[in-house]
Amino acid sequence: MIAFGILGLIIGLNVVRSQKLSISITDQESHWFVLHRESNTEGLYFGVSGNKSKSELVKTFKVKTGIPGERPTPLPRLLGREYWKVTKKEPQFDNPETAPYFITLDIPAPEEEPYGPVPYTECNGPVSTGVSQGGQQCSWVVPGVFGLHGTASNPAKLSDEDLGSSGCIRHSDEDITYLYNLLNPEEEEIRYYIEEN
Repeated sequence: MIAFGILGLIIGLNVVRSQKLSISITDQESHWFVLHRESNTEGLYFGVSGNKSKSELVKTFKVKTGIPGERPTPLPRLLGREYWKVTKKEPQFDNPETAPYFITLDIPAPEEEPYGPVPYTECNGPVSTGVSQGGQQCSWVVPGVFGLHGTASNPAKLSDEDLGSSGCIRHSDEDITYLYNLLNPEEEEIRYYIEEN
């Protein structure tokens, strides 16, 4: 009887400990983003990821996303995810498309066509890789990872006249430099949520 009592106490303490651990992981504060694709705005928050009432808006950015219906910035929900994660950051001073910095998201980016997630059927127009509800398989044309980057000293890439990127999120060089200096994906989990509006 005593052995069962001690065993029950140990199990009970482990349950309480695991509940406290899951609460502390869930409520751990970190930087996180919300991208509004249609309005090309992005909010950077600090607090409990995904919870605006338990977070502070740090800064809002004017950005340029992927070309809608052609080479969009992929929505996590279309791949059964709630958000993307920032995985790394690196300088790209010599890249004429993304300089001065690149911050990588964990969006699937194979080295062969369509250079992005498959299946991902948000696009319009003829493509050879398949059709299903909501549109056709998107093709991002350019191989490489998805992420946040600069405009290589070309502010016109953020203008209304510019159609958009090949799925990445363009920032002014000043804004991507700010983010590069602020964020450290090796020390915190940085989630990237995307809303369509």
